[in-house]
Amino acid sequence: MNRQLEIKLLEELLGLKQQNALFLDDQPTTNRVSHYIDVERFERESHQVFARHPQIVAHVSELAEPNSFLRVTAQGLPLLLLRGDDGALRVFLNVCRHRGTRLVDGEAGCRKRFSCPYHGWTWNSRGEFVAAPHFEDGFPGTDPAELGLKTVPAIERHGFIWLLPTSDRGATEAEFFAAIDDDLAWVGIDRLAVHQSERQVRRCNWKMLVEGGLEAYHFRVAHRKTIAKRFNDNLSSYHALGPHLRSILPRSSILALEEQPKESWDIREHANVLYTLFPKSMLLVQSDHVIWISVEPEAPNLSHVRMVTLIPRESGQPQEYWDKNHELTVMTLNEDFDLAESIQSGLASGANDSLRFGRYEGALSVFNDNVQNCLS
Repeated sequence: MNRQLEIKLLEELLGLKQQNALFLDDQPTTNRVSHYIDVERFERESHQVFARHPQIVAHVSELAEPNSFLRVTAQGLPLLLLRGDDGALRVFLNVCRHRGTRLVDGEAGCRKRFSCPYHGWTWNSRGEFVAAPHFEDGFPGTDPAELGLKTVPAIERHGFIWLLPTSDRGATEAEFFAAIDDDLAWVGIDRLAVHQSERQVRRCNWKMLVEGGLEAYHFRVAHRKTIAKRFNDNLSSYHALGPHLRSILPRSSILALEEQPKESWDIREHANVLYTLFPKSMLLVQSDHVIWISVEPEAPNLSHVRMVTLIPRESGQPQEYWDKNHELTVMTLNEDFDLAESIQSGLASGANDSLRFGRYEGALSVFNDNVQNCLS
C-alpha cells in the first residue's frame, strides 16, 4: 500500500463520517443456508477451494533456528515443517516411510535427528533417511536415498510459510499474490515474531468465522463490552484485491484527521486494516502489531481456529503490554466466534432458507461469490 492509496482510503472514510453516511453496495444479497451445512458441498470446498490456493501454515519466527521443527495439520494432512541444518525450509508429511507411524509427536522444538517411535527409523533435519536398526539384513536391495520423507510443496513469503497447491488446476503463486503482494510487503510481517498464540475448536462452518470480521454493522451490539466505543457505528469500507479483500475499520479518532495535514496521515493510527487472504486466513493490522487468524475446516459444522499475536522483534514495550493486547483480541474474537456457533446451531431448523446480507455487508457477498466461483 503506497502513501497515495493510504490517504485515499482515509479520505473515503473521513468523508463518510463527516456526512454521517455508510459505505453501501447497490443491493442487499443472500446466501443459502445449505452452503454452511451441506456435507457434499464441504467436500467440494475441500478439493476445489482449500487445496487449490496457497495456505499459511506458520510464521517464519516459529522456525527461526537451524534444526527447528513444527508439527501442524493443514488440509487434512499431518505435516512436519523443518528448518534444516543448512537453514533451508522444507515441509514433509509427518509419516514414517517404514510402517506409516506418525514420526514426530512433539508440537515444536529443535532436533538434528527424528526417530520413529515404532522401530527407530531415523531422518535428519533435511528429511533425508539416516539409518534404521538391522536395515541391511531386513531390507536388502532397498536404496536409502529413496526413503526420504515425502515432500509437500511450500514457500516462504512475506514472513509466512505457505503450502502450495498440488493440483494442476490450482492457483499459481503469481496469480494468488498478484493483487496482494504490495499490501503484504507494506504490513511488514517478516519483521514481526510470534508473541502469543491460542487454539480453539469451534462448532461452526469455516465461512462463518471468516464472515465475522467483514462488516462493522455488529460492532455496536456484539462488541459493546469490548471494543465498540473505539470504533464508529457501522462504518467500514472494503475493496477486492483479486480473490482477497481489504477492509478498513476506522477508529473513533478518525475525525482528528480534519485538523492534520494529509502528508502526516497514518492509516494504522486511525483504523484497523483487515486482510482476508482467500480462502481462510485473516490479518488484522493494528497500530503497532498484527493479529493472524487461521481457520482449518474439519467438517461442515466444525473448524479449528488459531489466533496469533505478531509483534515487532524489538518493540520496546514490556511483555505485559502485549499480553493485554492479546487478551483483548481473544476476548473480542470470542464474541464473534460465539455468535458464529449460535448461528450454526439454528441453520438446520428451517427458520431461514437463506441468510441476508445488507448493503453495508457487501464484503460477505463478495467473499461467498469467490467461494462459489471456485465450485462452478
